[in-house]
Amino acid sequence: MSIIRNKVLILAAILIVSCSRAEEPGKDEFQQKPGWQMIWSDDFDYQDPDLDKNWVAQNGPSGHILCSRWRENAIVENGLLFLKNKKENRGGQAWTSASIWTKKQFLYGYFECRYKYAAATGTNNSFWMMTTGYTPTAGKKFEIDINEGHYPAEVNTNLHNWTDVTTDPVTGKSTHPSSSKSFNFEASNKGMNLANEFHTYALEWSRDSLIYSFDGKVIRRMKNDFCHSPAPVYLSEAIISWAGAVTDAIDGTSMVVDWVKIYQKE
Repeated sequence: MSIIRNKVLILAAILIVSCSRAEEPGKDEFQQKPGWQMIWSDDFDYQDPDLDKNWVAQNGPSGHILCSRWRENAIVENGLLFLKNKKENRGGQAWTSASIWTKKQFLYGYFECRYKYAAATGTNNSFWMMTTGYTPTAGKKFEIDINEGHYPAEVNTNLHNWTDVTTDPVTGKSTHPSSSKSFNFEASNKGMNLANEFHTYALEWSRDSLIYSFDGKVIRRMKNDFCHSPAPVYLSEAIISWAGAVTDAIDGTSMVVDWVKIYQKE
């Protein structure tokens, strides 16, 4: 009986170790399709100053959100990137956070990022792309929100056309064509919390289509009518009024990024 019990204990220990390893942040989750190759990646396995080699950081206020954003709030530590929220008055706003974007711009490909949400309502945890600083020679000015994530488990996929902006002559309010689709995984997955574990958000962007994925599963397909110019990749944390209550619980929380990977067809 003691031999059998020892075997049971050994098997249980193996299962515990296996399960704990499965919950650790993965480094190679994307199952590469034939004909695709990785052209750019960042796993943040370096010292904090080296972030500036490949990324640009916002340093200033943001009129459309509740926080200013600064390089000091983007922190590389222990192989992870932290976009940290702080309750502090700076840049004329009551909160600070961080937003960075790649120095390199990309046209078409498979874009994926593995990250965790900041664990508080009122935060916007974003992985996105946008034409900036020039007028596109092909298509229109665009913004592709691969995910604008709201705690605890809301995924928001958006597409914005920033060329065809119209302004109401009476109210002065500007509008533009956009398309959004949201997914609440808290309701559909028995209380899922996207701040507790890392998840992967992805976009396959081609001349003809935009395909959004969550943890390797397609959640949205769209025809690509106007996104035909290079754009940088953004990682952004923001404090906003339309993502739930803005409270002191936000202070000290972070959007935590494990890695970013970009593939293109050979």
